[in-house]
Amino acid sequence: MSDPVQSPVFVGRREEIASLTVLLERAASGEPGFAIVAGKAGVGKTRLVTELAGHAADSGFTVLAGHCVELGAEGLPLAPLIDALRTLARTTARTELADVLGPARRGLGRLLPELDPGGAAEPAADGVQVSQLLELVLGLLGRLSARRPLLLVLEDLHWSDQSTRELVAFLIRSLRGVRVVLLATYRSDELNRRHPLRPLIASWDRLRTVQHVELRRFEPGEVAAQLGAILGTEPAAGLVDMVFDRSGGNAYLVEELAGLVRGGGDPADLPPSLADVLLSRVDALSPEAQRLLRTAAVAGRSVPDKLLAEIAGVGDAEFYAGLREAVESHLLVVDHTGRSYAFRHALTRDAVYEDMLPGERGGLHAAYGEALTRDPDLAGDDAAVPAALAHHWYAALDLPRALPASIAAARHAVTSFAPAEAQRHLERALEIWPRVPDAAERTGVDQPEVARLAGEAAYQAGAIDRSLSLFDQVLAGLPAEGDAVRRALVLDWRARTLRDTGREAEAVATLEEALALLPADQVTRAHAVVLSSLASSVWRANDMDATMSVAARAVQAAREVGAVQQEAESSITLGSALGYLSTDDAGLDDLRAGLALATSIGAHFTALRAYVNISDVLELHGRHDEAAQAARDGITLADRVGLARSLGAFLTGNLVESLLRLGRWSEADQLAAQAVNAMPEGVFAATVLQLRAELAAMTGRYADADTDVRAARRALGQTHDEQFALTLLYCDALAALGRGDPGPARQVTASGLAEYDSPLSGRYIWPVLWLAARAEADEATRARDRREEIPDGTAARYRGLATRAAYMATPSASSRGYQALVTAELARAAGEPGAVSSMVRAWSAAARAWQAAAEPYPLAYTWLRLAEAAAAAGDRQEAGRGIRQAYALASGIGAAPIADEATALARRTRLSLDEPDADADAGRPAPEDPLARFGLTEREREILVLLAAGRSNPQIAGALFISPKTASVHVSNILGKLGVDSRVEAAAVAHRLGVTG
Repeated sequence: MSDPVQSPVFVGRREEIASLTVLLERAASGEPGFAIVAGKAGVGKTRLVTELAGHAADSGFTVLAGHCVELGAEGLPLAPLIDALRTLARTTARTELADVLGPARRGLGRLLPELDPGGAAEPAADGVQVSQLLELVLGLLGRLSARRPLLLVLEDLHWSDQSTRELVAFLIRSLRGVRVVLLATYRSDELNRRHPLRPLIASWDRLRTVQHVELRRFEPGEVAAQLGAILGTEPAAGLVDMVFDRSGGNAYLVEELAGLVRGGGDPADLPPSLADVLLSRVDALSPEAQRLLRTAAVAGRSVPDKLLAEIAGVGDAEFYAGLREAVESHLLVVDHTGRSYAFRHALTRDAVYEDMLPGERGGLHAAYGEALTRDPDLAGDDAAVPAALAHHWYAALDLPRALPASIAAARHAVTSFAPAEAQRHLERALEIWPRVPDAAERTGVDQPEVARLAGEAAYQAGAIDRSLSLFDQVLAGLPAEGDAVRRALVLDWRARTLRDTGREAEAVATLEEALALLPADQVTRAHAVVLSSLASSVWRANDMDATMSVAARAVQAAREVGAVQQEAESSITLGSALGYLSTDDAGLDDLRAGLALATSIGAHFTALRAYVNISDVLELHGRHDEAAQAARDGITLADRVGLARSLGAFLTGNLVESLLRLGRWSEADQLAAQAVNAMPEGVFAATVLQLRAELAAMTGRYADADTDVRAARRALGQTHDEQFALTLLYCDALAALGRGDPGPARQVTASGLAEYDSPLSGRYIWPVLWLAARAEADEATRARDRREEIPDGTAARYRGLATRAAYMATPSASSRGYQALVTAELARAAGEPGAVSSMVRAWSAAARAWQAAAEPYPLAYTWLRLAEAAAAAGDRQEAGRGIRQAYALASGIGAAPIADEATALARRTRLSLDEPDADADAGRPAPEDPLARFGLTEREREILVLLAAGRSNPQIAGALFISPKTASVHVSNILGKLGVDSRVEAAAVAHRLGVTG
């Protein structure tokens, strides 16, 4: 073997290596690092990375590397990830590999089958999502770095496919608290204005966590050092000047020129251009070796030895002689697998490829296509074959063979987490189609079907607008009198895209159009599909009657035709609607049936949707412990299938909500922090952030609450769903009230109550309605304490809140608790001098309601207000009990503001926070209720007190925010129960019994 052309000494780059080494040191301590190394072709990016990788390995790092592969217009899907996984699989002991792969084995096995030899290649029943792959990789990197720090290198991002770019962007956003350095390289001179990598690079430049290293060209002194290391002697000054002039300080060109000089070339005859420099050493090879290089160049950056031998078509002796000559000339190198050959630098490969005649290139592309079609094993990697065939047949201009190859490559990409690349292949197939006369016969499908597949791929890749356009193209291409079922199924896909762009009404209309196309005299699978989608759409539109009807039809249709996926989806929709409309277990039965069906067919997304809705309905019904367990079961599944940051985060939000209601705040806080640190996005992030904000407000950390509310709103973007909007307004109001500022609380609650009025929104409206009433009460109490007039218009606001509370449904214990709170707060706001006893009764009723709901936070608040009212009524025993209950509950869960208020109230009233002497209390008879024998309701007791004070029916109505007619009905009931005939007699009874407020 000849001496290497590459310098044995690493020249320059001290500052760059030093800065990157700092990233390694920080990562070893648990702080992940990100670096983007840029530079022109040949400037030394790979040499820098190799040097850093060696240092990392010596420091105990695991080093995994992968290259993006140029293959036609875009790179091979996820090539650098597959490269890195292959290295991991072949350098890790089997038991250790199983541990680090963990739940990612099955999913990553779709990319590299050797990771999961016994696994099934089929995707989940409800499809494959790119988000799954991202989470699986994130989890894998975390497990790897827990064993040893990790350096992950992804080279040549300028050739990356969209899926690879999404992966890199995701990892930069999401890697937290792990011992990982992610380093990527790209050619800066390859990024034209429209290159898809440019916006990502710009966004990474704005991040302080990403280090951007731009490699400059060598200075003359560095060129001299590089030449000296290669030549083994100090170069003459004239040679240094000449090489620097010709190479421009490009490290790779310096090596090539040094090789020419060392081979005996005259420095005065050095080639004048880049291409001439690169090709001059190729021209020095034998004709056989040159032919072999040209054959290898058509394959790409690297080629398996068996495939190269097949295409070369020469005997072994001639083949290996030519191969050895190319390797010894440092034009080809053996790659890390030991079974393939790669160009030492892509610049040389590009120069050789571009120097070939078009016909020569086309013939070799065709030869590769023939060979891989005949024997796919020649590729050495089954996953690369479909895309390689599509590329070679297209480059050979053999369109009749490129067409089916493109469709096959698209199908493979869809099951390999690369829908964007599938879309690209299918869009190319649509371009080719008109130029292939027998296209349908060759592919087994027609053109509208290809467009439909492209539309589905675009939808999965997130290109919603393009997806809609492709589905419209399909509909336009289908004959008007053709297959109605087929048209209906395309309309179903079109409705999905409309729904995802917020055009709910259009989606429903589209699905109704699809349903009308289907035969009325028989049930088909299309009925199940369309009805299932329609049920989901009307559910999202909050049309409960339609949801119940359509979902029930969808379940029945799916059962008749054996459409298990659609039966599962429709059962979940039906169960969700029933769960919101009734308090029995009918809805939960349907939800659990849907979960069982989804689990039986491996439909992970559908199963997780079931867990989300089961835990949600259980929480709605006040079954907090059961809701928490359902959420935990769902989180376990989400972790296993790679959906922890999406549906898993949503389920974590459900779990945190249940824990908050149970008063297990420390556990809730820890879970919320873990979920937020995992960097979920969009609604999945907002779900956890809004609950963490609520917890912060309840514990008195108002600045933290404000921060999380702002973060949640940023994550939501344009989403205005009531479960987010009303909860965030509740957090705003709770923080404002905690700061003692009821004005802003009144404003934000008023805006929420004005905007949202759906019967299904009651779960989220009730807490806001309570804080609206509380704000009024706090403001009125402050005004009275300051001897200020209550502002005009307050009575009208009180009546408005009372009316709203009166007509809202109370299907759950918590809703009845909020209703009681609203009534009590409005009584506190009114502050009628003669209504102290009625206030005590109102707060007592609220306490009983929250005891039934078993939620400690509102119960602690209610005990506090009951204690205040009892103290004002002179009932020190009841006041002391309320203070102690409020303090004990609030202190136990961490509700510092309530505990502090209870302490202050105890100080003002000179009551103890400790339990009273049980023996002292034992001798005291319980106070007798003078009205117990009459069976009066709480409302009738309030009215009797006002009646005894001489109030008329209109005055009673005004004090209690009810209508005069309602007051009159209550008075008549009171007269009957007391056995008297007039208001005067009723007042006399009240006075005799001491019931005068």
